[in-house]
Amino acid sequence: MSDHISPPSAERRMTLFGRNTALEILGDPSIVIYRVHLAHSNRPGPAINEILSMCEQRSIPIKMHDKQALSRISKNGRQDQGIALDVATPHHQQLDAFLADTEHNLAATDCELLLLDGITNPQNLGMIIRSLAASTMQGLVLPQKGCARLDPLVYKASAGCISKARILSCATVEDAIGSLKSTQFKLLGLTGRGHETLSCADQFRRKVFLLGNESEGLSDAALKACDQQVMIPMQNGVESLNVAVTAGIIAFRTRG
Repeated sequence: MSDHISPPSAERRMTLFGRNTALEILGDPSIVIYRVHLAHSNRPGPAINEILSMCEQRSIPIKMHDKQALSRISKNGRQDQGIALDVATPHHQQLDAFLADTEHNLAATDCELLLLDGITNPQNLGMIIRSLAASTMQGLVLPQKGCARLDPLVYKASAGCISKARILSCATVEDAIGSLKSTQFKLLGLTGRGHETLSCADQFRRKVFLLGNESEGLSDAALKACDQQVMIPMQNGVESLNVAVTAGIIAFRTRG
């Protein structure tokens, strides 16, 4: 097969892997797939035959590789099962590029983002992405260092919403904080020590909510950078919520 679509820049696509993931993605006509990568070592069988058939039906190019080359593409040779897919993520971009676009777009003066600090659990990250994709928030800021990577586990937990969500990449949470502060965003950190509730965010036109690690919370650097520390009032002696649940509450909170 010959290439039918030229892949875009790296931030506008992602590579997923695994046979079940491939079958699920190939079965969703709303997802643009640039190329399927297969290992020569794959033996014929129901899953591989179905993948080949679906690629033919959708005119998706297939590229063959030796096992080592495919491992370099999937970045997970132990679990890729001899297959990887280059998938379109049209709403993904670098944080700084998004902020530059926002500065030049007067209609985007009001902006609400979510910044993750050390979210390492793929299940939590996937559920956070799903909530954000379904909400009116403008984006999820995802540092490459310290957070779970976008992989099949995250894809499954997001119910396929990775390609639908606006995900803004940056190197570290410190880089994100610097860029956001320089573009007049107010940083609101979710912490049990907060003295304000989520409603305080309504006074700011540009704000970003910071969510910390599942067990340790926000890092010292993130806490120091916060303009305000906010909390979700809880009853019956409950001290904290799952980070994905917290993200859902933020995404769909009632605005006064």
